Amino acid sequence: MTVFDNELARHATAVTPGALARRLTAQALGWFVTRRERAAEHRRQRLDRQAYCALLGKEDWVYRDMGVNRADVEWAARLPLHVNAARELERLRARSGMGR
Repeated sequence: MTVFDNELARHATAVTPGALARRLTAQALGWFVTRRERAAEHRRQRLDRQAYCALLGKEDWVYRDMGVNRADVEWAARLPLHVNAARELERLRARSGMGR
């Protein structure tokens, strides 16, 4: 074994400049695709929450018809954006309806 026979020397000779550039380009493209997907998911979540918030101004008979009350709808509207408010409200309604 010589001084030059180590991991660093072996990797340095195995990587060509073109291979390194292709690998870095692939990583950068992967990062951009991930960011675009996250931005699209965030936009969809904002639109879902905006549609859900249309329930906030309804009358009490609408809430009773849905099986919830105004406080439940207001609670779900204050949940973090990554939580689906409509799904959580449905879970709350199902949980409270079990005793009926």
